[in-house]
Amino acid sequence: MSSTLLEVTRAAHEEVERLERLIVKELQNEPSSNKDRLFQSHRVHHMIDSITVTTGKLVEIYEDTDNARKDEIAALGGQTATGTNVFSAFYDRLKEIREYHRRHPAARVVDANEEYEALLKEEPVIEFSGEALAALGLKTGGTVQQRAERLFLTKDTPLEMLDKKHFAKGSRGPEQNGVAAAPEVNNLKEIALIEAEISKLCELLEETIERTKENIVKKQALTYEEILEDIREVDIQPDTESDDDDQQIYNPLKLPMGWDGKPIPYWLYKLHGLGQEFKCEICGNYSYWGRRAFERHFKEWRHQHGMRCLGIPNTKNFNEITSIEEAKELWKRIQERQGLNKWRPDLEEEYEDKEGNIYNKKTYTDLQRQGLI
Repeated sequence: MSSTLLEVTRAAHEEVERLERLIVKELQNEPSSNKDRLFQSHRVHHMIDSITVTTGKLVEIYEDTDNARKDEIAALGGQTATGTNVFSAFYDRLKEIREYHRRHPAARVVDANEEYEALLKEEPVIEFSGEALAALGLKTGGTVQQRAERLFLTKDTPLEMLDKKHFAKGSRGPEQNGVAAAPEVNNLKEIALIEAEISKLCELLEETIERTKENIVKKQALTYEEILEDIREVDIQPDTESDDDDQQIYNPLKLPMGWDGKPIPYWLYKLHGLGQEFKCEICGNYSYWGRRAFERHFKEWRHQHGMRCLGIPNTKNFNEITSIEEAKELWKRIQERQGLNKWRPDLEEEYEDKEGNIYNKKTYTDLQRQGLI
């Protein structure tokens, strides 16, 4: 409506916000083909470029090197060369607004949403620079169609089979590109070798990687108070390393000893949860330190021996069961459940007499023994 500097600033901010909303709406749409995905990328790229240009103009306005913005704000407040006249400034601006609507009687407020559908469906104009050509030593001139046709020639035809007229002057033509192919092949071999090495390392370190993932998940589940407690415990961790092997080992936290005869690191102690004690009554109230050792002991000889003494099979049904009473109760329920499904011939096997009466095996035998049938 107005060409004032403040109106230009407002319009620029509105344009930036409109483009940001348009980008969000664009990225919410899932392209149905690779072509649509390419068009979407170019549309978003163009909108980002427009935001960058508009923002640059806003920065220049706010820097106000010529004091134009400052003077305009002062004029809005009614400040003139002769003094301050608020009413004069108000009526001048009102006159300007009325004059604008008199000249443009059909003007209407444009809803930015009306442009969404059109902008999201338009095919962007893509400049074909002819670089995917310069890299191959081909000519980069001509129309867009000619450059595209020249590039598509290389899709099904080797460079050494192309006509020399397609190559730029000064290049060695197919020979140059043929020589360049060897380093590319070597590059692919190096990449394949690196990928194989990484796969092998991942295979060798699979257990360590899984434990690291579990530790990260565990840390993510900690509350704020638990995190603070861990930090305090790490801060008070003593320095157990010493250059003198003969020096007495300082281990006030009673950490387990490692293979080198020294206490294991505190982080490893926390990682395996070695501060947690698990007792198993079936193993004779033996203590297992750490969740991993506790889960592993169900398959070890001590627990298997305890289950054999109880006359209970050591199956997966009894994992996590450490109480003798719980194990016996579970085994009793399993036996009852198996008993309900078991075939009982005395009660379920059927016999028929000469008159067509049906009896189970026990009843039929008793009646036959009495001579009634």
